[in-house]
Amino acid sequence: MSHIKIVLKLAFTFLLLISYFLLPNSYSPTFAQDPDYDRINEIAKNLNCPTCTGINLADCRTLTCEQWRDQINDLVEQGYSDQEVLDYFATRYGTQVLQEPPKDGSTLFLWVLPVIVLLAGGAWLVWALRRWARPEPQPVSVIPQREPVSTASQPSSQYLSQVEKDLHLGD
Repeated sequence: MSHIKIVLKLAFTFLLLISYFLLPNSYSPTFAQDPDYDRINEIAKNLNCPTCTGINLADCRTLTCEQWRDQINDLVEQGYSDQEVLDYFATRYGTQVLQEPPKDGSTLFLWVLPVIVLLAGGAWLVWALRRWARPEPQPVSVIPQREPVSTASQPSSQYLSQVEKDLHLGD
């Protein structure tokens, strides 16, 4: 009986091997392609974490960011380009999820303002340095001219002699 079991096991194994090689290869299992982590991280670096402030999606380790990275992987596997993935997230969650805001009319001010501030600051600095380097003129001291005193307003000699007399009386 044990001999019969061995023969049956060998026959069964032989049939399995033959059926494996004789069956069409179209039935062979297909394994999912390994995700391209470098590409996923490059895309994730261009997106903001929805829960953390100022951290990109590639550097954040929250559960939400892991789900978003998985979603990026799914979109990449579906054949989306990098820009299409970014557009997908911007459409779904708003442009605030993008690390770099779009350069269109609504955000053009954000792109132009730093340039304007730098130019204005540079112009002010040049003006201030020139003004500080230039010696300021010293104000001229103006002494008011006295008008000559008329003789009519001078005390008379009689008055002066009386004053002298009064002064000597007190001695």
